Amino acid sequence: MTSTYLFLAAGVLTLISAYTVWRDVWNNTPASSAKKGSLIALLLIASVALTLWGCFRLEALSDQGIRISLATAAAIATLLIQSMYLIGLWQHGIRGLGLFLLPLTSATLLLIPFLPESAADHWIHTSSILESSHLLLSLLAYATLTLAAIHALMHLQLDSALKKKQLSPSMQAMPSLFEIETHLFAQVRWATWLLALGILTGLTWQWVEFQHFALLNHKVLLALFAFAVLALLLARRKKAGWHGRRSSHMVLSAYVLLLLAYFGVKLINSWLG
Repeated sequence: MTSTYLFLAAGVLTLISAYTVWRDVWNNTPASSAKKGSLIALLLIASVALTLWGCFRLEALSDQGIRISLATAAAIATLLIQSMYLIGLWQHGIRGLGLFLLPLTSATLLLIPFLPESAADHWIHTSSILESSHLLLSLLAYATLTLAAIHALMHLQLDSALKKKQLSPSMQAMPSLFEIETHLFAQVRWATWLLALGILTGLTWQWVEFQHFALLNHKVLLALFAFAVLALLLARRKKAGWHGRRSSHMVLSAYVLLLLAYFGVKLINSWLG
């Protein structure tokens, strides 16, 4: 089975999971039943397995190191996001996050086979443990920040709905603002540390390999700006108790910067080329 069919099948399974969650919301059916949670967990486990198989079929691993194309990077990031959500599903139930995360991951999986350089020429071919560590830490930071960004969007939507006193079924299905913010900052803390380690390993690799730092590279600059935004947010929250809409906007800003650093510029260049 080729990687195209594997990712399409994974996307369809995730889409079925999303449909199940949204159907319960619009029918005002309790979404926290054990039976419903087990069904979604099984669908996601199958989707994760297919995504993992698809990553291997893209030949990301070789004797010389890790070979990453645009599709492989998107697939690995999606795999990490799916796995994190699956862990959260067992710990916290299916309420809230799946409403937005499942449709997004489904769309990404269905898009992967059609991305430029999907299985041909590679973006990156790592040649050392430092470079491989930098790549994996960066993708893990991106995956964690993706979850934080979705929580930030949920926070903004729910806060606006509460102020207007217009609670749609999707708003009623969300956790409380306090729960959303708790998960948001836990993910921001993890993303900040992972991003810091990713930047550090990347700069160390540059020095070991080339004896200089390529600080003017767009990827490095955007990643540094994203880290600065997250670090500032955590520092101000600890010192001045920052929370609410301002925090959500800062998280989304950092996510856009990281998205551009890891995928945006490369994707634009691939299409232009």
